[in-house]
Amino acid sequence: MGMQMKNFKKMMTLMALCLSVAITTSGYATTLPDIPEPLKNGTGAIDNNGVIYVGLGTAGTSWYKIDLKKQHKDWERIKSFPGGAREQSVSVFLNDELYVFGGVGKKNSESPLQVYSDVYKYSPVKNTWQKVDTISPVGLTGHTGVKLNETMVLITGGVNEHIFDKYFIDIEAADESEKNKVIYNYFNKPAKDYFFNKIVFIYNAKENTWKNAGELPGAGTAGSSSVMENNFLMLINGELKPGLRTDVIYRAMWDNDKLTWLKNSQLPPSPGEQQQEGLAGAFSGYSHGVLLVGGGANFPGAKQNYTNGKFYSHEGINKKWRD
Repeated sequence: MGMQMKNFKKMMTLMALCLSVAITTSGYATTLPDIPEPLKNGTGAIDNNGVIYVGLGTAGTSWYKIDLKKQHKDWERIKSFPGGAREQSVSVFLNDELYVFGGVGKKNSESPLQVYSDVYKYSPVKNTWQKVDTISPVGLTGHTGVKLNETMVLITGGVNEHIFDKYFIDIEAADESEKNKVIYNYFNKPAKDYFFNKIVFIYNAKENTWKNAGELPGAGTAGSSSVMENNFLMLINGELKPGLRTDVIYRAMWDNDKLTWLKNSQLPPSPGEQQQEGLAGAFSGYSHGVLLVGGGANFPGAKQNYTNGKFYSHEGINKKWRD
C-alpha cells in the first residue's frame, strides 16, 4: 500500500486492528510504538507472519519492521532501500518477499521529480534488496495495489507519467516570475486532460509478467485506497485531477482469474457535512466484515467549483486532512 498521512499513529492503529482480526478469533485494536523517524508519503505492507514493514517517503531510503506477535513490540531497522528516496510507492508481499512498485523521486539533487516504473523486492530471510528485471507498463505514481493471492497483485490508477514529469521539468526551468503561470496552466484543465490511468494491471511475481485485466468502469484516479475481502474488491475514491476528488467507490469480484465489475457505490458525507468531496490518500480495511475507511484529504468546495466551470477547482482552498 502507499502512504499519505498526517498522523502515522492513527494509520498504525488501523493496520494493527485489521491484522489482528485476520489472525485471531477476537479482533482488538492496539497502539504501536512510534517509529524511529517521521513518515509521510511512504509505503508499507504486512507479511503472513504478522510483521509490518514501512519505509520510504520522508524516511528517505530507510525501512523498518515490527512483529505484532511479540509481547514486547519494537521497531527494527532493516536494509536500506537501494532505489533511492521516493514517495507514493505501493508495496505488497508476494511469495514471502516484499515487493515495491514505482513511486516518484529525483535521480539526483539537481534533477526534477519524476515518475518511476521500476520494481524492487526485499527478502526478509536474507535482509537483502534486489531490483526485479521488469518495468511496469505505465509509470507508477498515485497508483494503488491490492494482493490477489500469494503470487499476484492488482495495480491500477495513477497519474500520467508524461504530463506529470513535464510539469516538474517546467517548474524547475521557470524563474520566479514564471512559476505562477506554470502552476496555473497545469491545474487549470478539465479532468479528462490529465489522462489518469484507468487500465487494470496484474503483476505475477512467480512468472515476472504483467497482464492487462481491462479498464476501470469510470474515470482513472490517483491516490485511491484499495482493499480485498473474500475476492470482493473495493477501489475507494481518489483524485480525478490534481485537487479534485471523487466520492465514487468502484466494486468488483475476482473469480477464476477474471475481474467482474459491479455497480458503483459512493462514500457518504462526513457527519455535519452536506456533500462528500471524496478522499485521496485514505486507508481502508475490514474489521468483522465491516469496511473501515480512515484518513485521507480533500479540498472542501473544490467539487462545487468544478461543477461551476472552474477547472482550477482547489485554487485558494486549504487542504483538509480527515481523521
